[in-house]
Amino acid sequence: MKTGRTKTGCGNGNYVPRRTWKAVAVAIIASQLAICTPAMAEPEENTSGVLKSDRAEYMKATSAGQAKAEPTITGNLCSDAEQRRIEFRSGEGAPAFTVSYDSIKSLLYEPAAKPRYPEAVLISPLFLLSHAKKYFLPIQYADSTGASQVVMVHLDKNNAREAIAAAESQTGKAVERVEER
Repeated sequence: MKTGRTKTGCGNGNYVPRRTWKAVAVAIIASQLAICTPAMAEPEENTSGVLKSDRAEYMKATSAGQAKAEPTITGNLCSDAEQRRIEFRSGEGAPAFTVSYDSIKSLLYEPAAKPRYPEAVLISPLFLLSHAKKYFLPIQYADSTGASQVVMVHLDKNNAREAIAAAESQTGKAVERVEER
């Protein structure tokens, strides 16, 4: 009477001990759990009063009105309730601009969508059916001399709504929403 094989076939005539297969399965499950555990962890409580919107881009404007005269600065849009200001911190942590809540005249949320022409030409015409979406938050404020200035921030698609809600709740000013056509 046979007690059963202790080796499992690989399909190419070779046999591997069953304990090796079990070790491989345990290693795969352990690695998947290690990868997924940080993603499923509870978000940390924000007790500092600073709301951050990661992965935003600050687009410097010129006096002539060009929206994109210089390269964009990647960083975080931070709303600080204690100091009553919105600031954009670059990747190094230095503020690129700071606007106090009292000097803000208006906030505007403007999504924009464009057809994906290069992808349609290079890859597939089906890309014409989808659009590349971008989310902008122009902040109009009065500077120290009283002149009207505008700051343009390009928000990441993953946290654009949270950034708009934070700006609206922190500043107390209604965010005007422009619907795309």
